[in-house]
Amino acid sequence: MKKTYFIKTFNLILNLMILTLFESLFSFVFKLFALALDKNTTLSKVSFLIQVEKWATLISDNFKYIAIATLVLILLLVTKEIVSRLLKDSLLNYFKSIFQTFRLRTFLVQNERSEKTLENQKNTSFNPIFKDFNKAVHKCVIDITNENIIVFIKFPHTQQAQKLLKDMESQIKEEIASRNPDYYFSAPNRVNNKMWFIGTKR
Repeated sequence: MKKTYFIKTFNLILNLMILTLFESLFSFVFKLFALALDKNTTLSKVSFLIQVEKWATLISDNFKYIAIATLVLILLLVTKEIVSRLLKDSLLNYFKSIFQTFRLRTFLVQNERSEKTLENQKNTSFNPIFKDFNKAVHKCVIDITNENIIVFIKFPHTQQAQKLLKDMESQIKEEIASRNPDYYFSAPNRVNNKMWFIGTKR
């Protein structure tokens, strides 16, 4: 089973968006630092600090240009998908795919159990199985088209986390099918470290 363009680029685009935010934040911080040095009349006369101000401005500009370049890359990736949807499928399915991907991730995530102690403070038990499981399912993607639905779920690394995912197969299928009643879903298929659910239009 091959990944579609949407499945290949969805997590990449999310990561690039986060990267753009950090790049913009760093640019803003260094810009503020440079302005603070420039406005301080005493510090602005110190030769070393004048050089520091120039470096801060240069770093700020570089982060800004990198953020712009990253944003352009995001727009190119998204534009290609949107054009493809408009020509071959439906733009509505693009937004459905995004919405249902986040809904499925929320559905799959296993939360740590919190208990209140005698001092009325929350004590959260750490479960490494959940950590591995959640890391894997946070990469799941649903690609909806007029003809079929492809659900991609990455298998966790540990045996216990994999067992947890296997035990949830029927629940996952029921969750996906309930949101897409016009599609018939076959049993999940595992290929290497990936689980696939395929839905076919009725």
